[in-house]
Amino acid sequence: MSSARQHLAASPHQLRLLHWNIHSWRDADDDSNLKAVTDVIRRTAPHVVSLTEVDERWGTAACLRELADQNGCSWLFAPSFEFGGDRPAGGFGNALLTTLPILAVQQWQLLWPPRIYDGTEQSEPRSATFARLEFLSERLWVGTTHMPRGDSQSRADALERLVTLTGGLSDRWLVCGDFNTPASSWLGNGHSFAVCPDPPEATYPASRPVEPIDYCVASPSIQLEAEVLSAAGSDHLPLLVTARLESGQ
Repeated sequence: MSSARQHLAASPHQLRLLHWNIHSWRDADDDSNLKAVTDVIRRTAPHVVSLTEVDERWGTAACLRELADQNGCSWLFAPSFEFGGDRPAGGFGNALLTTLPILAVQQWQLLWPPRIYDGTEQSEPRSATFARLEFLSERLWVGTTHMPRGDSQSRADALERLVTLTGGLSDRWLVCGDFNTPASSWLGNGHSFAVCPDPPEATYPASRPVEPIDYCVASPSIQLEAEVLSAAGSDHLPLLVTARLESGQ
């Protein structure tokens, strides 16, 4: 058993989060990875699941709904953008699943002014979706996000916006995501956030990971541990996070 799993087993009251960029519900062979995602959720039993690159047909969210039903979760999907020709065809963005009570939901655009999606990665609007959850005796915000990859200036702008927005939250918070840049590239300027994995662990590409771009960032008083999981089903590897909420803000 790995050290993270040992700590998980010894501390059942810790908050467990699973994060995975699910590559539009497709695996390396372009087949559905819904079963693979379900299997990892069942194996890790997280309180919260953060998913990025969620691609759903317009108005249905069929894959996400099936995943939630199979795992006894509530689900949230607020697309970063919608796409289609003469009429809407689908939505793309971030999703949360949770077994915890949901008290409130917020979605924020991270790039301004809003962009019109033209089919390119550079035109994709970016957002962060947060749910205010009740865990044991505490209420906290848990979020998911996906940052730009090819446009470094847009990524820097989105990260700055995320820092500003989390700074305005009245409760403690955690956000998991595909940040498309190592944490050290933007958290070294006086920020006191907690981050994991620490030291960083590569999650991309899944076949031969070299880039540590999937991780969790949190309020400084939250203690984090994380483990990158070996799981097929996407071009990224999933991340299992455990969080201990210290008393006080």
